[in-house]
Amino acid sequence: MQSIHDLLYVLSNAFLLPTLIGTLAAFGYGTYAVGQFLSEAADHRANRANLRRLFAGSPSEARFLECNWRGHFARFRRAREGHRDFPALVEKTVADIEHEMTARVERLGIMSKVGPMLGLIGTLIPLQPALAGLARGDMQAMGANLQIGFTTTVLGLLVGGTCYGISVVLRNWYQQDAADLIFLLALWAPTEGSHGQQQEPAFQPPTAGEAGRNGSGLAQAREAHRQ
Repeated sequence: MQSIHDLLYVLSNAFLLPTLIGTLAAFGYGTYAVGQFLSEAADHRANRANLRRLFAGSPSEARFLECNWRGHFARFRRAREGHRDFPALVEKTVADIEHEMTARVERLGIMSKVGPMLGLIGTLIPLQPALAGLARGDMQAMGANLQIGFTTTVLGLLVGGTCYGISVVLRNWYQQDAADLIFLLALWAPTEGSHGQQQEPAFQPPTAGEAGRNGSGLAQAREAHRQ
């Protein structure tokens, strides 16, 4: 029994350094996420203003191309300008944008859970040496271990709360942006007779009524020939 306890103790202590490194990496990602969120907030505000001006009148493609778009809408405008003869590529661009939106929100959702988990692990691992130091009367060792544990807890909770808040806001923004992009894509879809529209085949099978009339005429012609 003691050997199993010692093995578990060694294994748990072996994860202390990776947990500390992971906590620092998570904090770095959270800092990057905050900076990227502030940049996207400026882009979102500019795009919302452009959309209000666009929908105030006739939402023509010419007026859309005149606006100074940012972020996903700028990518959509480049696709409209560069692939006028291939509407399917524009649809592919919109699908890629939706996929990137979903992936970004999911990454933030994962970090909102991983951050507190790392903080909890970084708290529990040094807790046992801290209690052992308290039992020996070594207050210095106990204080050092508790300092590590509490620091990782604070950083983990900070990363988790920040990523969760950003993910909630971005999810609402991305849903609205995706709806607007799909609306604009459907609004400017190629009409019948435009370039890129699939033409009707040269041969079309006759309908039931036409086949009946053609068969009756052919029978009458044969009867007249025999006479």
